[in-house]
Amino acid sequence: MAVNEQKQAFQLHLQELTDRNGGFLETVYALANGHFGVRASDPLQGKLQGSGGMPGLFVNGFYDFSKINYGEVYAGFPENNQTIAQLPDPRYLVLEVDGQRSDEVSFSTRVVDKNLDMETGLLNELFEITSPTGKILQLSLSSFASQADEAIYCVSYTIRPLNFSGSVKLYKQHPYIDQVFSKDGDIRAVSRNNLLDRQFIDADFPALQITTQRSQLGLVMMWRYLGEDSLVSFDSADGIPKYVMDLDLQQGLAESFDFGYSISQIHSLMDVAMNHNAYLKGANAHLQHHSFSSLFTESAHRMQAFWRDADVQIEGDPESQKGIRFNLFHLHQSAGHDGKTSIPAKGLTGAGYEGHYFWDTETFMLPAFTYTNPSMARAILMYRYHTLDAARRQAHDFGLDSGAMFSWRTINGAEASPYFPAGTAQVHINADIAHAASEYIQVTGDTDFLVEAGFEIILETARFWRRYGSFGVDGPQSGHFVINKVTGPDEYTALVNNNYYTNRMAQHNLRLAVLYARQLQQTHPNKLEELGVTEKELQAFSHAADEMYLPYDDELAVKMQDDGAFNLEIWPFDQTPRDHYPLLLHYHPLRLYRHQVNKQPDTLLSDFLFPEDQDIEQLKRDFDYYEPLTTHDSSLSRPIFSILANRIRAHHKAYRYIAESLLTDLNNGQGNSQDGVHVGSMGASWMEMTFGVAGMIRTQKDGLTFSPHLPSQWTALTFKIKYQGSQVSVHITRSQAIFKLVVGDAMTLHCDGQLVSLKAKSRTATVTLDEK
Repeated sequence: MAVNEQKQAFQLHLQELTDRNGGFLETVYALANGHFGVRASDPLQGKLQGSGGMPGLFVNGFYDFSKINYGEVYAGFPENNQTIAQLPDPRYLVLEVDGQRSDEVSFSTRVVDKNLDMETGLLNELFEITSPTGKILQLSLSSFASQADEAIYCVSYTIRPLNFSGSVKLYKQHPYIDQVFSKDGDIRAVSRNNLLDRQFIDADFPALQITTQRSQLGLVMMWRYLGEDSLVSFDSADGIPKYVMDLDLQQGLAESFDFGYSISQIHSLMDVAMNHNAYLKGANAHLQHHSFSSLFTESAHRMQAFWRDADVQIEGDPESQKGIRFNLFHLHQSAGHDGKTSIPAKGLTGAGYEGHYFWDTETFMLPAFTYTNPSMARAILMYRYHTLDAARRQAHDFGLDSGAMFSWRTINGAEASPYFPAGTAQVHINADIAHAASEYIQVTGDTDFLVEAGFEIILETARFWRRYGSFGVDGPQSGHFVINKVTGPDEYTALVNNNYYTNRMAQHNLRLAVLYARQLQQTHPNKLEELGVTEKELQAFSHAADEMYLPYDDELAVKMQDDGAFNLEIWPFDQTPRDHYPLLLHYHPLRLYRHQVNKQPDTLLSDFLFPEDQDIEQLKRDFDYYEPLTTHDSSLSRPIFSILANRIRAHHKAYRYIAESLLTDLNNGQGNSQDGVHVGSMGASWMEMTFGVAGMIRTQKDGLTFSPHLPSQWTALTFKIKYQGSQVSVHITRSQAIFKLVVGDAMTLHCDGQLVSLKAKSRTATVTLDEK
């Protein structure tokens, strides 16, 4: 591939997109770096009524409370919601032409072009702006969220008059703007307004101290002109600190101005109030000695380093190639780095799901980091460790005398889901987190994490299952360990007994606690003493795991989703109009709960996570039973189906699912991308490439094994993974798989039943693939 073609494969041009809706474009072109995200809104949008869109800055973990109002309140219901705060838009600019300002009267803005260079993280945009008096200007923006310094955001403006010469003023300011949150499409879809306290800080440059009223959090945002141009002056006469650009423009000639922002870490309100001057001093000194170009160069180098490890190359299908790179780009820029934040379900691209963290992070997003960027995976897992005390408190509030019960949707660790049947009742999240922690430990060999945090997470969630479940006393469950009144991943089936997925995950969780306890008995016995682990407790874990009840229909030879699932009528799919999907937006939950209908994989998700549990014939029966019942109303659904379809060798079906899921956001497949991207689906698309097409599985016996099958539409697939200190490149064609040791002294794996040994002297091995 020529250099220009390689560059083009990282570009996202406006002309390639079929959806030109403003909210959609704001989302797909949003920029973030794990600490904050900025939507790609009309830069003239402000507080004008009817301006549309959802412009703003979102800082990961910066939220406020709002009281949840119930018609009827029961014990244990969450009292407060948590909503990510929508902060002033750093792209915002005010134009003044012929005495009329764009923040007072409407200027017409037309999007001419947008192009995102995903390789470097630079967004270039072109707008045509018409003033109320008919004067037309061309406004170009270049912007990036720094990957080298998570506090930094930079934006460059170039303005050119097209049909006139004359005076124009530009103002770079941030007056208070009202916040409006859009509906997120969830069962409890709501709109909320959160009020922030804003205070301009006296300084030689504009700076805002922003604090929340109820959660008592604070941060500082400052912005600085990056240059020495005499056309730019600082003014605060009207009480709003701003930069003013007073221009005498000539038709066809352009003027450019660069600005840098520094967005501080989140602190307590009191800490920010007392120490904001120290932060401003450091932030100003950093920006003062850098230009837009130098800051961008640092960021681009870091972005390119990400691609060296995480890129997935698809040859022969440019659309799929663009889709996977777009997904990886947003997945990377959505992840918190500090161990105290995680990945919001919509990333940092919008306020959908109100900035909450779900199980999506550990189950669908984390694997990509675990295998390509272990340090990031560790940081994401540490968020759960830092909220472990909140999970313990919740378990206690639910009447359990020990263990940790993680919240279904949260920012600060406390539950924020008022609809418990499809929220708090999804207790499988506890085992999902434990599973992810163990996978990280097994893949990376990070025993320090095991000792410092991982074992405690796994232990406390195991203790939860031991208390939440019980031993059956009657019928087929007699003597078995059962878990009643839960909701599995399928939110169209709620409050059931013995959800197969939940029970299988709990069984795994209990066994993990015993496995790692035995390991630590040999290496860190003091850790077990510190956490109060006894032999009696470990035996109780083993007994519960061994006797776990896993519902199974002997006549159909299929895993049952729960005790009563097969007694329900199948949903009348042939009588359901296409425009009535997602079903949750058109039918009452009680109507859904009375039918066999799945929003997304449930029992099949356990088939994906535990491939050694069944042979291919069992997997086929499970797949064939549940596929017709699944609506794919969740963006998390199709990737799992594509992986399982590859495992049962239904390769044409697998590719159909891949083609749809890779473009979930680029094609606005769920119809709600205006609220933010679907980061869980983006993480799952990486799994489609590795666990699906490449057939990668980690087994206890053989370690990493591969069983590749390339779609007929592709000519090659290439990616890299890290495993136990080594890094290997995997290149798959229809006839062979080539493994190359990139980092490390030696590595062994299996491919199509063949042992592959990679060593310092023979770093490459080729396996001829059997036609499947």
